[in-house]
Amino acid sequence: MTSPQFDPVKGKQAFDVLFPHYKTMPVESLAVVNADAGLAAVAALGLAARASEPKLLARYKSLPPSEFDAALVELLPTAAWACWYAATEDQKARALSTEGKLPAELVQKALGIEARMQALCEYHLNDHPEVGPYLAMLRAGTGHRDLAADLLGYATVYRDHYDTLKDDKKHFRATDADDAVKAAEEILASLGARLSPEARVAGEHLARAFTVLLDTYEEVAATGRWLLRHEPTPEKTFPSLYSVIRSRAGGRSKKKPEPAPAGPAEG
Repeated sequence: MTSPQFDPVKGKQAFDVLFPHYKTMPVESLAVVNADAGLAAVAALGLAARASEPKLLARYKSLPPSEFDAALVELLPTAAWACWYAATEDQKARALSTEGKLPAELVQKALGIEARMQALCEYHLNDHPEVGPYLAMLRAGTGHRDLAADLLGYATVYRDHYDTLKDDKKHFRATDADDAVKAAEEILASLGARLSPEARVAGEHLARAFTVLLDTYEEVAATGRWLLRHEPTPEKTFPSLYSVIRSRAGGRSKKKPEPAPAGPAEG
């Protein structure tokens, strides 16, 4: 399937429709943008087209409202277009800002925590049907923003799968999840101080749009997998969003740590 071309007018219209909802979202509910939000939007549009096919849409609508809100199928393309728009606006705003160097000690500490957590999670959870694709996304990327997002992602995996990981004698450290969050917050605070007000606003808008897209996608996809549970491979029709992003990006290789800077930026 050919990816749709970005339509800035359609994207802005979708963003404006959802903006009142974005403003009501509590900060603690926001997802970390740890994947290519533009690719996520494209993937979601593909799923929306499949879910909106008349026969399948009728099955969604046949479900009790207490079990599934069929309006989510109609919301999904709007959420995707809005996220695509927010991603392009964020990219433009950040292009006008520069990420200054971070203290070498902070970067080295963060990279050490990330490497240890990555090794542990991939050893125990790489084949997990839901966590595996997510780990593949965390494995990729460059730059300090990606490093912070990855640390937060690994911390979440640690906490969600603590019982699976805690007995590993080589890489597990009980303090790593908390240390990862602390290091990520230090990195993001330092980077945020260097961003223009416009870039900070665009980044917040993207986090809200990305969160709505993730939540809507997963509701529609999980329900679709259940509706098609008697078919051979329903997970291929409604895959994990992270696995689709990974395939659209052409796969990702092991992350190569960037060289640590010489020291703090002046000023």
